[in-house]
Amino acid sequence: MTDIALVRTLEERLFNAWPALQTVYCDGWMLRMAGGHTKRSNAASPFYPSSISGEELIRTVKTLYRKAGIEPMVRITPLAGEGIDGAFAAAGWTIYDETDVMVASLAERVKMEGARDAAVVLSEEPTEAWVEGAAEAYELADWQRDMLGRIVGSIRVETAFATVYIDRKAVGFGLGVSDRGYVGLYDLAVHPAARGSGAGQRMIGALLHWGRSHGAHAAYLQVRQTNVKAHALYERLGFKVAYAYHCRRMPQG
Repeated sequence: MTDIALVRTLEERLFNAWPALQTVYCDGWMLRMAGGHTKRSNAASPFYPSSISGEELIRTVKTLYRKAGIEPMVRITPLAGEGIDGAFAAAGWTIYDETDVMVASLAERVKMEGARDAAVVLSEEPTEAWVEGAAEAYELADWQRDMLGRIVGSIRVETAFATVYIDRKAVGFGLGVSDRGYVGLYDLAVHPAARGSGAGQRMIGALLHWGRSHGAHAAYLQVRQTNVKAHALYERLGFKVAYAYHCRRMPQG
């Protein structure tokens, strides 16, 4: 059975680690908005127990997201009330981005594995070079790059922005966010030419080590269920699935 207390613990930290630029609260749901960049900060997510019906939630999400100029979408996590997912399905909202949230213990010393010739540099603030490099690695459009800068610049809990270098060339980017005993790993990306080199694993190790040194007893991350290679890597590193969620969006046309 899903540990609902753990789900709420991790969801709360997820919201802190990847802030929206605006949030509207609706009977236990958080309608987060950030210009349309990433589903995490641009979807309605459940948090507290709610009595709202699926039909009323659908109307509210459609109205408020359209007013903001953002595609209406919803994240269905184990915190969603009974019947909510079914109501969206009946209304024709389609599933996408089925995602696992994985957790690993940091009780033991973190092993630094991966590319030995990779150097990982951590900074407390998102430098312009980090934002530009990350945007390139993520293959973002210009407007998404600007929104990425605004989102990461709004993080208020302790954060480490990682850049991985091989032969003095930046080949990977990511960030770790430490929040009350947990470190979350976000937006890990390696340039295509460096994938398979172990640079990504080296970056993960550095961020886990940083999190442990900042009081984290556990780490968490999110990975799409279709990303088989990443899923296998995280399992080798000791991560296990804590819960899953999926998004729904309105039918096209």
